Amino acid sequence: MNILRIERLKLAAKRGTWWAIALLIILMAGIAVTTTSATLSDQRFNIVSAYVGFQWLMLVLIVVAASCVAMEFEYGTIKQLAVQAKNRWQVYLTKFSLILGYDVCLHVLVVLVTLGLRPIFNPKIDMFANYQHQLSLLSNLMINSFLDFYGSLMIIGLVFLLASVGHSSAIAISVGVAVCFLGEGVSSLALSTFKALAVVLRWNPFNMMCLQEQYANQDYQGITHLTLAQLAGGNLMWTVISIGVGALIFSKRHI
Repeated sequence: MNILRIERLKLAAKRGTWWAIALLIILMAGIAVTTTSATLSDQRFNIVSAYVGFQWLMLVLIVVAASCVAMEFEYGTIKQLAVQAKNRWQVYLTKFSLILGYDVCLHVLVVLVTLGLRPIFNPKIDMFANYQHQLSLLSNLMINSFLDFYGSLMIIGLVFLLASVGHSSAIAISVGVAVCFLGEGVSSLALSTFKALAVVLRWNPFNMMCLQEQYANQDYQGITHLTLAQLAGGNLMWTVISIGVGALIFSKRHI
C-alpha cells in the first residue's frame, strides 16, 4: 500500500526514531550495571522486568505515536495524505498499524537486549530456573513482554486520540506520560474512595493498566476488583473505543 510505504519511510527518516532506540539500550544497560551488587532475588526481578526496559519503551512509544499524528496537522502534510488516500480513516489506521509494528519491534529488542545483558552483569542467574507461577525466569520474561505489549495498545490508542484532538504533539505526549505513570494511582484512589461505586469504576481505563502487575501479584485483585481475564477484556474494549473515537475525530478535523 502506497500510504503505508510513505509512512514507513517518514518514520525511518526521523532521527528521533533511532536515537530513541539507542537511548533505550543505554538506559537498560545502566540499570543492569546497578544490579551487579544486588541480591539474587532483586537480580531476578530486574531481569523479568527487562531492566526497566518496558517502562522506557512506553515513553518512546508515546513520543513517537504522538508525533506521528499531531505533526501532520502542525506542518500541514495531512492535506497531501488526504488527497492520496480514499479517506482519512485509512490514513489513521495505517498510522496505527505502523506504530503497532514499531511497538512489536521494540518489545523484541528489549527482550533480546535483556538476554544479552544478563550473562554480562548477572551471570549467576539461571534463566531456566523456576520463578513465578511455576514457570522459568525466561518464560516469565516472555509473558511480561507480551502483557506489556498488550497493555501498550490502549496507551497508543489514547495517545492517537489525544494527538487528533490537540494542536501539538507536546500536549499529547504530556498527557500520555501522565496517564502512563499516574493512571494506576488515580484509579486506585478512586476505587478506595468511592467504594460504593467500585462495581462501575473498576472498568475505568486507568484500572486496565494494572494487568501486568496483577499477573505478577494476585493480591492486586483486591485493588483492581477485576480478574486477569476481565482486565484483559477491559484493555481490548478501551483500545477499540479509543481507536474508533480517535479515527472519527481525525477524519472530521478541519485541515
